[in-house]
Amino acid sequence: MSLSATGFDDALEHKIIHETASTNSINTNVATTEGRLFSVKMVNGSSSAAYLKVFDAENPVLGTTSPFLVLPVAGSATGFYSIPGGLSFTSLSFACTLNPNPLDTTAPSGNTVAVTLVCGE
Repeated sequence: MSLSATGFDDALEHKIIHETASTNSINTNVATTEGRLFSVKMVNGSSSAAYLKVFDAENPVLGTTSPFLVLPVAGSATGFYSIPGGLSFTSLSFACTLNPNPLDTTAPSGNTVAVTLVCGE
């Protein structure tokens, strides 16, 4: 599991946030500032579907805090979601689970979901 955030302040004031293996452990406040979520890419290396839970909370609790967005990715597939105009957030956090229920806490099979988020102001 490796999380990185890259800024493009000189170009468009966007950040690319990439997690190589998203699990049911929440990555908190990944953008480090408020902004808008413009796109999500998920690459699922497992044969089972997985679900990205996106929170607008600095310290959400998986299974207790309701995500504002739940996105699926099929097993052994890549999912891409473009959000025209972006979704506003104050503190962006996320985790992946095996089931679509917003309060599910089950780790995705093999913990092999790579997640890339593009955020901006």
